[in-house]
Amino acid sequence: MYEVKVKCVLREPLANRYVLILESLDGSYYIPINIGVFEAEAIYTEISGIKCPRPLTYDFFSLILENINNVKVDKIVIYDNSDNIFKAKIVINNSGSYKEIDCRPSDAIALGLRVKSPIFIEDIVLKNKKCINKDCIKGSDKMILEHIITDQATTYWNV
Repeated sequence: MYEVKVKCVLREPLANRYVLILESLDGSYYIPINIGVFEAEAIYTEISGIKCPRPLTYDFFSLILENINNVKVDKIVIYDNSDNIFKAKIVINNSGSYKEIDCRPSDAIALGLRVKSPIFIEDIVLKNKKCINKDCIKGSDKMILEHIITDQATTYWNV
């Protein structure tokens, strides 16, 4: 398994869809995941440090978890990508008893960011053609991709 972090959330202007970009901590992979507008907003507000006047759904759920004794989100795991659909699970630790809850990656990540849990991706998911190995990107393509992901992330964000 590789640990990943949220790099950014982009709004793809041509198709008007949202893409969550994850990056492996070792910096060798980008993982683009299509997500819905509400999940994009929830992730974007958290990574940007935007405080809403009232708790959003993921804020509310994280507050519930914080107030239940001996319950912690241990980790988020993206474990599969079949038929162009990424699949994830939230691993909950309840006093040493672990439970796995199947969910969409965007939901898991929106919650995981709020409770500061690590995010992992299975090796088999990284090896498919939906993940971008940075070593395969050369020259101007690499510069364009880096520019879009780092410099223009907020420009493309527009709900």
